[in-house]
Amino acid sequence: MSYKAPRRYSNGRNFGVERQQDFVADIVPRRPYENKGSNKWTRNLVWTASGANKPRKNGNTYGSTKPQVSGAGALVSNQQRKDAAYVQRSSSVSDTRGWGSSDKGSPKSKECVCKFWKAGNCKKGDQCSFLHSLTCLPGLVMVAALEGHKKDLKGIALPQGSDKLFSAGSDGTLRIWDCHTGQCVHTINLQAEAGSLICEGPWVFLGLPNAVKAFNVQTSKDFHLNGVVGQVRTMTVGNGMLFAGTSSGSISVWKATDSESDPLTYLTSLKGHHSGEVTCFIVGGHRLYSGSVDRTIKVWDLNTLECTMTLRHHTDTVTSLLCWDQYLISSSLDGTIKVWACSENGSLTVTDTRRQEQSVHTLCGMSDAEGKPIVFCSYENGTVSICDLPSFEVRGKMFSTNTVGTITIGPEGLLFTGDKNGKLRVWSLAGTKV
Repeated sequence: MSYKAPRRYSNGRNFGVERQQDFVADIVPRRPYENKGSNKWTRNLVWTASGANKPRKNGNTYGSTKPQVSGAGALVSNQQRKDAAYVQRSSSVSDTRGWGSSDKGSPKSKECVCKFWKAGNCKKGDQCSFLHSLTCLPGLVMVAALEGHKKDLKGIALPQGSDKLFSAGSDGTLRIWDCHTGQCVHTINLQAEAGSLICEGPWVFLGLPNAVKAFNVQTSKDFHLNGVVGQVRTMTVGNGMLFAGTSSGSISVWKATDSESDPLTYLTSLKGHHSGEVTCFIVGGHRLYSGSVDRTIKVWDLNTLECTMTLRHHTDTVTSLLCWDQYLISSSLDGTIKVWACSENGSLTVTDTRRQEQSVHTLCGMSDAEGKPIVFCSYENGTVSICDLPSFEVRGKMFSTNTVGTITIGPEGLLFTGDKNGKLRVWSLAGTKV
């Protein structure tokens, strides 16, 4: 991967859209995976309870610290919560408080995008009973549609210190976009299917068959990481390590070093791995959570790299994982979103099950302008619901012509989505704090 390092960004990574307010300050560069506490650019969840590194046990009450959201590229706000502390949760699904009644499911929405409007020839104008917009959430607007990918987008990454957006898909290309103009400035033929793309600090990681590519946007150096067996499907960073989940069910691990010539050293392949393809990760405290086609979620200790728990309540592929406050939230092709909490004996148990009308593909969390947590839930039909936590009450929706498989939160209120047709869209959520 040969590519000239981009210039450092100022406050202009806005795809040509003028802003009235900057939501985040420029980030001081840090050494890859440097662990110096909470950082809103990290994928690692910092549990809000003092001394806790796992979901809270049932029966405890939240403190005054604002819950944080992590997952699928979520950025964390460190502001205090403005709403009251939540009451204790019951381990019974039907008696869950705060999360709302179970099995309520995603509502049957009357909102539907006008197909004639999408084609540019709706003659009814304001009298049309269908939406002339790809969103029905006040303050959320689409600012750019980046055309180029031909197949399923596997990842979207905006690395620290760069004014370039990276995207990779199963069409075998890596595309690099200028954040000021929205134009594609580089297209790299990977000669292989991309399975995953993430960034951490100035590093971009690209998952390929039997390998991971690592590229530093500040030094322009790239590295080929060996030790992978199978197509890389998902990646994450935690506790100074890079994890790659593959189609073979294995999880490869590399350790960050201080060496400029060898910044990532292969460490191991986790034992007791999934019997099916690894599909998703999330890091919370000192734990790594991995979901799989085998319908399980495995819990790994980041200090010992041992599997400490296997969660088996889903009946189909686990598609996405999210950590919010002291809870683990999971989605699946079985059409459910499950909320997990730590029981009295230390095991994770389901405290709420949200039954949807169709399969759920992606979860992504962030905080709004008032510091309240919201979650984006992507469904099979191309709809993305934006819901409040913990009630899962729907605030609004986004629409796509195909299933949205990747959602990434960016700075300055920006949001990036990629669907199964290769459509990459840039959204602005006004007043959002990330």
